[in-house]
Amino acid sequence: MADQTLARYVNERSLLRLLRVQGATTRADMARQLRLTPATVTRLVAEMAERGLLSEGARPAASESGREPGRPGVAVALAPDGAFFLGVEIGVGVLRFALIDLAAQLVASSERSVSRATPPEAVVAIIAAEIAALSADPRYHGRIRGVGVTVPGLVTLDGFVVHLPILGWKSVNLSELLSAATDLPVLVENNAAAAAFGAVYTEPQLPSLCTIFLKLGTGLGGAAIVNGRLMRGAYGTGGEFGHIRIAEDGIRCSCGQTGCLETFVNLAALAREAGGDDQGAGLADLVALPATVAAAAEKGEARALAAIETLGHHLAVGIVVLVNIFNPTTVVLGGVMRPILPLLLPILERDVAERIVPGMRMPDFRLSSLGVFECAIGAATLAHQRAFGLPELG
Repeated sequence: MADQTLARYVNERSLLRLLRVQGATTRADMARQLRLTPATVTRLVAEMAERGLLSEGARPAASESGREPGRPGVAVALAPDGAFFLGVEIGVGVLRFALIDLAAQLVASSERSVSRATPPEAVVAIIAAEIAALSADPRYHGRIRGVGVTVPGLVTLDGFVVHLPILGWKSVNLSELLSAATDLPVLVENNAAAAAFGAVYTEPQLPSLCTIFLKLGTGLGGAAIVNGRLMRGAYGTGGEFGHIRIAEDGIRCSCGQTGCLETFVNLAALAREAGGDDQGAGLADLVALPATVAAAAEKGEARALAAIETLGHHLAVGIVVLVNIFNPTTVVLGGVMRPILPLLLPILERDVAERIVPGMRMPDFRLSSLGVFECAIGAATLAHQRAFGLPELG
């Protein structure tokens, strides 16, 4: 009996993944691709449709031309409103919420300003209130299956926030606080790691054997996705790409060292290179700066162009290290630096190509398509994957 239960678990999640990645298809197609008997697929589809996870309808017209004569094809698809997942980004002075459906598509988003000094317990109370409000909405009632929460700091595999200097948090059992505030399954992840996972999970058609994601903002976060899995390291705190050392000296980093990559490519560095005041500027001014610099660069202003060139040079040095180590198919860039990211791409492609190990294949450089809610969406996709993926069984 235990073996049958395990087999059903694996088969259900394999079927859900197939439909999420490839879209609607027939039972015969699913049986062939998953190497299951037609009877097994028919039983699975019937059971999952009864639970509201799948729907059946006429096969799309585009598929009819290649079909053999006979009975009309019936397509099986995910029922998007069969389940929902909430992602929450705990940012600097802001909470962002993103709700995705079973097809991993964004259906609702919002944000709320909070004081940077808000303690963890108060933040959790706000998140719990949002969960309660969404759960009471008739559109989602009883169908929110999990919650993912991100923070811009070190997080262990069990959701313990080790160090979050930008908010003044240290040694906070955030997973325990959240679990006490809601009955839903909760996970906690680093914000860049979540954004990285979301960038790959929401675009399954893109090459993803190995993807490196870099999030540029007040710092530089990053993560590696290998064969669809987030590489966290032994204890969950891996992927601190912003602390690759690219110089002997420089501005002291939040980690206490000098020469860290993130001190050369963050918002404060952009302010310095663009001629601004990185010390006196407030967070709102720094966040608005990339758009200002991008607009100036588009007009051909020399200082803005030089600032972008300098940031691109430093970022390329760090990416060369990552490419030499991971040999990624894709490098994805995101974060609040997004207005200048398109201008950075040609610099990165040029410099990385010149400096990686000779013979190493160049990765494809892309920009994240998830926008300002990329961390919250990523957190929601992690909750989705935990509920309907095969995280332990591969």
